[in-house]
Amino acid sequence: MCSAETQAAALAALLSAALGGAETRIEATCDRIRIEADLPGELAAAAHAALLGALASGARYGHERVSSGSETVWVEIDKDVPQQPDPPRTPRAPRTPRTPRAPRSK
Repeated sequence: MCSAETQAAALAALLSAALGGAETRIEATCDRIRIEADLPGELAAAAHAALLGALASGARYGHERVSSGSETVWVEIDKDVPQQPDPPRTPRAPRTPRTPRAPRSK
């Protein structure tokens, strides 16, 4: 499996190509990588389909319109965060065998 950084670079390239060479921005935190790009004014049908395909490759994606009227799309992928191993379990004390009961008399 590719590293998250490699996946993010490939996703940034897909997003850039879908938007006609638009510049992408990559922001990483400890558990995710976010790739953003500004949308051009109009998208042809093929570019729109390529954009949706690139966005669908991530774990989460979205679209934002800022007050200046510009629009941004973003996509996030999750980093593989290594899990801490479970602490070793302490074995239970062995059970004491029960003494058989004497049969009941009627």
